[in-house]
Amino acid sequence: MSSRKTGSSGPSTATPAPAPRTRRRSSANAGPFWLIRGFLVAVVALAFSTLERTEVWPDRSRLLATFRAPSLFVQKVVVGSKLPDVELILPSAKDPTPDSYVTTQELFQGKHAVLLSTPMAFSPGCSDVHIPGYMQAHDRLKARGIDLIAVITMDTPFAMQAWADQLGAGKDFLFLSDVQGQLAKSLGTTFHAGPFGLRPTRFAMLLEDMNITKWEIETGGALECSTADMFLADL
Repeated sequence: MSSRKTGSSGPSTATPAPAPRTRRRSSANAGPFWLIRGFLVAVVALAFSTLERTEVWPDRSRLLATFRAPSLFVQKVVVGSKLPDVELILPSAKDPTPDSYVTTQELFQGKHAVLLSTPMAFSPGCSDVHIPGYMQAHDRLKARGIDLIAVITMDTPFAMQAWADQLGAGKDFLFLSDVQGQLAKSLGTTFHAGPFGLRPTRFAMLLEDMNITKWEIETGGALECSTADMFLADL
C-alpha cells in the first residue's frame, strides 16, 4: 500500500517567493506622485498658452533672437503724448555728483529736440551706423530747427562718457545714462537681448516742448526705420 505522494526522482516544483513588501509599498506610493506631477505640468502648459495669447509675450520663439526680440512691455506712450518726466544722469568719467542728475523736463522743455535710443553703448550697430548717421546729418538737423540731439541707453554715465569720446560726438550730442531704465520702462520700450538681458529698444523721436511729434520705433535692436536718412525723409 503506497502512502507517499512524491518520489525522490521527479523534478521539484517550488512555489515562487513573494515579492518584497518594500517593492509593493513603493509601487503603491507612485500613484499620488504621478498625479501631482501631471497636475503641475498641466498648470505650466496652461500658463505658457495664456502668455502666448497676450501682448506680454507675443512671440516666445523670437525672444531667443538677440536684438530682434519683441518688446516685453506694452507700449505706454504714443505720438502726441508728452515725454515722461524721469531722472537721468549726465555722462561723466568721475563719480556722479548732485549736479549730474537731470530730468527730462529740464532737458527738453521748450526745445525742438531729437532723442535717439540705442540698445547699448559700443555695440556695432549703434557705433558704426546709428549714431554716426546722425553725426553726418547734424547740419541738416540744425538747419531744420533742432536745438538738441540726445543719445540715451541703459548704461552707466562712465560708459556714456567713454562712448561719446570714442565717437567724437560729445560736442554736438548730449549722451544720457538711463542706467535703471526709468525712461525706457515708462515708454514701454524694452526687450530681452539674449545674454545681454533687458535693453532699451532702438528708436528716433522728435520732440516739441516735451511733446512727441514723430517716433520711429524699431523691433528690439533692428536698424531700419530709425536711421538718420529714414528719419529725415519726411521731417
